[in-house]
Amino acid sequence: MVSPMPKYRYKSVLDISVEDLHKMGAKAVALDIDNTICNDGKQNCINGLEEWIENVQNAGVRVMILSNAMPRRPKNIAKRLGLSYLAMARKPKSHKLLKAAEMMNINISELAMVGDQLFADVMAANDCGAIAIRVEPLEGETRFKKFYERRQAKETPVLKEFEKLHGFGYYD
Repeated sequence: MVSPMPKYRYKSVLDISVEDLHKMGAKAVALDIDNTICNDGKQNCINGLEEWIENVQNAGVRVMILSNAMPRRPKNIAKRLGLSYLAMARKPKSHKLLKAAEMMNINISELAMVGDQLFADVMAANDCGAIAIRVEPLEGETRFKKFYERRQAKETPVLKEFEKLHGFGYYD
């Protein structure tokens, strides 16, 4: 089984600096939507995201959306942010991460997958050799409350192990 252990962990996407991305070897970032850059099921992204994207892109790191959602919402969010996107990714399957790397003309090892789910975003990244970055889920997990409670119960032991080994943040 593919490991759900992230390589890096942050409280928010906004906490990931350009310097951190360079240290990781990331030339591109794929962003999950739900509870990563937008509250679950919402269209509006977190405050400061547009500036973060601009800063990252100005440093030469490409950014795109990679979501399990049906195409309409990722398309609308990506358009508003001026990004490309891939929808219906079916994470933890990794085929869309491989496609994202191909679209951005980079090696898969140079793609950072940023998401809130260990058993989707992180496992997909680990499966194909991308850089797995886990961020804390945003508030507002209300649409599928039971799903998120079950997910949290599965993730808790992995996150406790991460903290025991590495604290919080990233490690090499």
